[in-house]
Amino acid sequence: MSILKGTFTSLWDGNESITTYAELDTETGSLEINSVDVSDMDLEFLDEEYFKDEENNLYEVCPDCHEFIMREKCIEGEGNGNDYDGQKICSNPYCESNWVKE
Repeated sequence: MSILKGTFTSLWDGNESITTYAELDTETGSLEINSVDVSDMDLEFLDEEYFKDEENNLYEVCPDCHEFIMREKCIEGEGNGNDYDGQKICSNPYCESNWVKE
């Protein structure tokens, strides 16, 4: 297991950002995020969230569960198993965002 230290940032309403310390488990894609009290802020719409490690690598955070990073979706049965279709899915296999939508 490898843990990356860095920051978690959420961008709100087109201009407001909140950044806090976080750690990323690269094996599972899960994030441990320090909580921040934002009750005194007038926040309505979450635009995006990301994790940035100490080497400035950015990782998109799942917009549904907010606790795991997004990963490239592998195409099963093609090539050597390292083929990707450009889509991203949540690292958490139980996240609602990964459910098949009909």
